[in-house]
Amino acid sequence: MELANFSLYYGNTVDDGAIGAIAYRNKNDAILGSPVHDFEMNLVVVYDGTPDEPPNQHSMVNGDRCQVISIGMDALEHELLEGEHKVLIRCFLEGDIISDHEDRLAKLRRDFLRFAEPIRERKLFIGFAHFLQKYVDIKLLIKQDRILDAYHTLLEGLHYWAELELIERGIHPEIAVWEQMTGLNTPVRKLYEELTVSTETLDQRLELALLAYEFSMVSKLEKCAALLLRVMRSRRTPWTIQELILHPELAPVAAELQIVLRNLVYRSLVKEAPVCKESWHNGFSTIRYYSEC
Repeated sequence: MELANFSLYYGNTVDDGAIGAIAYRNKNDAILGSPVHDFEMNLVVVYDGTPDEPPNQHSMVNGDRCQVISIGMDALEHELLEGEHKVLIRCFLEGDIISDHEDRLAKLRRDFLRFAEPIRERKLFIGFAHFLQKYVDIKLLIKQDRILDAYHTLLEGLHYWAELELIERGIHPEIAVWEQMTGLNTPVRKLYEELTVSTETLDQRLELALLAYEFSMVSKLEKCAALLLRVMRSRRTPWTIQELILHPELAPVAAELQIVLRNLVYRSLVKEAPVCKESWHNGFSTIRYYSEC
């Protein structure tokens, strides 16, 4: 399908509330069931707020199968930071911009591709939160004596760790993360290779990996949590978790805020403000957090 025809289809079928759209032409042979390769064309339509359109629509346009993905601008930015919606990200980064009011989509793509701040800092924060969550999950599974589940979760955690290593080097993580890691001398690459060829028991491999996890988390924590620490140190009075979640700089990472905050408390980079009994209300008081420069 020619992009001119596709632009005409877009103009005739999408309402005026859209910021713009990006069309991605499938360059490979169709793969049955693939969310991206099963369509000749994919169209990402971006709106200022929450779109009234369904998130996904499938259409036939001049004989070609077309998938239409409708998404709000804030949701698109969040998906780019999370990195989980691979289809959307591929379409957005590799597709052709066919409509773009005020060049907002073009600017977002430029900023994302060159890892301009604050995108890189936010992506690092979210990636670390995912890595940290896997570590917590592994510890819980081991405590429950679910060794196979713990090992599976360990491998998932290594994937997030590898993504962190790439982000720190200014490289966008893609689907083939381990191929991207080829040639990079990093601890996670060595650990991955050791685990895949190891003849030790699962228990022994888990013990080895958890030691490496622990060391990596401690060494990366302050750098990856820099966004949160900077906000907390911007005022002298302690913060409630609600205040932090609502802070404009932290809103894009609100979903990952709590696990990173509590780890900072555990590592003594953030402290809980003392509470006097006079401030209690019916036996309850709000926990407040602060971080010293």
